[in-house]
Amino acid sequence: MINLKNNMKNRKKLSGEKSNKEKKNKLITVGLESNRQVLDPKAKPEKVVPVFSQRPGEPDYKFLHRVNGETINYLKEAEFENKFNVQIVRNPETGRPEGLQKKPKDEIDELLRLKMKHKNIGKKKKVKSITEPKLTKVQKRKIKLQEKKAKKLSNNADDFNIYKDKVEFGEVAHAPPELNVKPSKADKVVKPAKKELLLHSLLNNKSDKAQPKSIDKTGKRKNLPSAERRILEKHQSEVIEAYKLLKTRNKSSGMSSLQE
Repeated sequence: MINLKNNMKNRKKLSGEKSNKEKKNKLITVGLESNRQVLDPKAKPEKVVPVFSQRPGEPDYKFLHRVNGETINYLKEAEFENKFNVQIVRNPETGRPEGLQKKPKDEIDELLRLKMKHKNIGKKKKVKSITEPKLTKVQKRKIKLQEKKAKKLSNNADDFNIYKDKVEFGEVAHAPPELNVKPSKADKVVKPAKKELLLHSLLNNKSDKAQPKSIDKTGKRKNLPSAERRILEKHQSEVIEAYKLLKTRNKSSGMSSLQE
């Protein structure tokens, strides 16, 4: 019995060692399960998933690092194909990309797209009403006022088009046009300076007194030239001054004779 037990233990040890060795020698493969899946014949064909197999003598961490890099490239490639609706053509032997090919149109996708398009024709108005935010009374009033202001500004801008002059080629204007006709409302408007106030009468009297006396230019003197007229006026003033001096001298001499 003891010998049988020892023999059984030895067998188990040997079988365990063999299984561990087999596990170590066995290489890892990834991607076979996804390719084995059977799809519906009417379904859209999926992109072929690459199969990654561990190379002999390649450590596990290196193999996993390689699989990670290849997976990232595969996902980027699929994203590029979906974005631009193309298909990357690869060499079946080397696996390197050789060119681009336009994807064939899928009948199922086209039918679904047309169905959704016809379904949403009547719902467009409803969607708009849902997406538009609800406004308060104050906000609505503000929007209306802004629209009115914008309309007024546009109308005023159009009114100025009436007053545009058509200038012909070569036409020259030496001065601005003169308005000979007064506007109809010019006389009706009473300006504050034109009102009849008592203060105006006082101011008018003062202005009359302050005005200098004009020299009499009647008779022959008005027909004379300005130079001769000045000479005559000078002589006249000299004669008047001499006459005044004589008068004062005569008065002073008369007073002195009376005192004596």
